[in-house]
Amino acid sequence: MIADILKSSLISVGIACLATFLLQSIGSHYLFDFLKQNVINIQIGLLAINTATLGVVLTKLRDLVDKGIPLSKFSSARSEMLLSIKEQMTLIIVALIILSIEGATSIPAHIPIELIRILLLSCFVYSLMILYDTAKSVFVVLGESPES
Repeated sequence: MIADILKSSLISVGIACLATFLLQSIGSHYLFDFLKQNVINIQIGLLAINTATLGVVLTKLRDLVDKGIPLSKFSSARSEMLLSIKEQMTLIIVALIILSIEGATSIPAHIPIELIRILLLSCFVYSLMILYDTAKSVFVVLGESPES
């Protein structure tokens, strides 16, 4: 579980570093300005979408339990679902902290704007990764391959 979170975090930071480099090389600040104004609303919207989707998945799992499959078979899936909600809540809090630090006028230490941008973009990318994983779970529950 911790290894998966660390892996997802490193992938998010890697994608954010690459995107930051590419956007700076073409002189574009649009994505950062957009995220600065909207990332919290986007993350709350993604949390709502994921929660609703997980509700659908849990309903399907309940149907499977009613058909005789033991509830214990789904304990790992249920804990992963709860973890995804906790991850999203944490990402919202982290994004709020990043934006608060970025907008603070009385912090004595200078934090490079590139670091702020990478961290903010990482939160957004991680949220999208959670959305993707949740969407894949719908296909798995329906008995289809999410990769096809």
